[in-house]
Amino acid sequence: MKIVLVTGGSSGIGLQTVLSYHQSGYKVITCSRNEEKWNQALAKYPELSAVDYLPLDLKDVHQVDRFFGYIRENYGHIDIAVNNASPVIESRGDYASLPIDSLYSTMISDYWVPALCLRYELPLMREGACIINVSSVNGIRPTPNAAMYSGTKHGLEGMTRSVAVEAIRKGIRVNSVAPGVTWTPRWEQKQQEMGTSLKETVESQVPCQRFAEPQEIADAIIWLSSDKAKYIVGHTLVIDGGLSLT
Repeated sequence: MKIVLVTGGSSGIGLQTVLSYHQSGYKVITCSRNEEKWNQALAKYPELSAVDYLPLDLKDVHQVDRFFGYIRENYGHIDIAVNNASPVIESRGDYASLPIDSLYSTMISDYWVPALCLRYELPLMREGACIINVSSVNGIRPTPNAAMYSGTKHGLEGMTRSVAVEAIRKGIRVNSVAPGVTWTPRWEQKQQEMGTSLKETVESQVPCQRFAEPQEIADAIIWLSSDKAKYIVGHTLVIDGGLSLT
């Protein structure tokens, strides 16, 4: 049985990815900062009791070190890692006027955290293993009013390609997916805060005229980690309904 790690697996794309791997017969390990969200997911999907979940703040390097130590001791290796964890963006707005702390927080959460996880995952991998970083369409285009977030995702794209060239020498594939707008609890909350027309307004800007469903992103992740994609190295699979073309 293959061992899969999905970070940030308690909601949205992460939860759907955890469910999909579990339903496909993999042993899944996941983590998130909010244990209550995971308990809500468990209540909705009781089969997730078979998933090895640990509450964890990935910004704390000591917690991360203990977490990967736990994986090493209990599983010995990882076959697939999906670096998905990404909190709500704190640094929205005009870059020149944003608080320094919020910029720093976004940089740590969306660049340093997946970079740190990569560093711990690679030594636990053998030939045939793979890593998928969950980037964003904002990592391949400019994003005014979310410049630091966009910068972190551009950085993650560079990290993905650079590490891919190193890791493939050991038979480990590193790629990324770049979702566009995806209808997750985060967007549902935004809609409640901003008014009911938000969904329609955003959808009108997407050539496909709709949000992605989390399952569509999870399907792409699972395909990219499968043997059907074993010749794909250092690639970013854009899943955005054409948004980046506009």
